[in-house]
Amino acid sequence: MTTIAKKLQELGHTLPPVKAPAANYLSYTLQGNLLIIAGQIGNPGTAKDGVLGAGGSVEAAHKEAQMAALRLLAVIDAVTGGDIERIAQVQRLGVFVAASHDFDGHSAVANGASDLFVAVLGERGRHARTAIGVSSLPTGAAVEVDAIVTLVEA
Repeated sequence: MTTIAKKLQELGHTLPPVKAPAANYLSYTLQGNLLIIAGQIGNPGTAKDGVLGAGGSVEAAHKEAQMAALRLLAVIDAVTGGDIERIAQVQRLGVFVAASHDFDGHSAVANGASDLFVAVLGERGRHARTAIGVSSLPTGAAVEVDAIVTLVEA
């Protein structure tokens, strides 16, 4: 059986360091086996050259969504004390895209996160999803992704 860590390695990914919350909120809440993870951004400043639909690149934003998904996995790894195999199911992703009012490619951007979860976790990575456009995101990010995940009891 391929582990999540092995699958990440095969795909050429490493988990980034977990960042402390930027304001007065928690990075996650855990109630029983339900883990709710605050929004993670791919890289700060990526939308400064233009939001999607007004100069921003869908391909670059897709990669930012993928990076945000890796940051979500890093939080899960930290919450589980390195036992990321405890992921039972990714239940839901919320994907926020810095976009102009006429941009309609939100799903193409959000697929960066969705595809990564499915590639790494298989069926455990399949999830419900919301992808919406917003006028701006913290630190000028192009994409922010949050998640609801169920864990196997330790």
